[in-house]
Amino acid sequence: MNDKQTPPLRDEIEGLARQVEHLIETCGDLRSQNEELRAAEEQVTREKEELVGRNREAKRRIDLVVDRLRGADPS
Repeated sequence: MNDKQTPPLRDEIEGLARQVEHLIETCGDLRSQNEELRAAEEQVTREKEELVGRNREAKRRIDLVVDRLRGADPS
């Protein structure tokens, strides 16, 4: 290569290196965000399961009360 081609090539390589560094940084950011989202999803799933259980228990209790009321109905 002659000296006239070296600086543009060097500039291109440096530009590519900056892009790769930016991509590496972006990848790290995305990985962190993904971990945070997975943790939040797990928490929401646990909360949902807890609420479903509480709703089931409330329905069971309501059904018991309704059954008692029907059994106490004089008609």
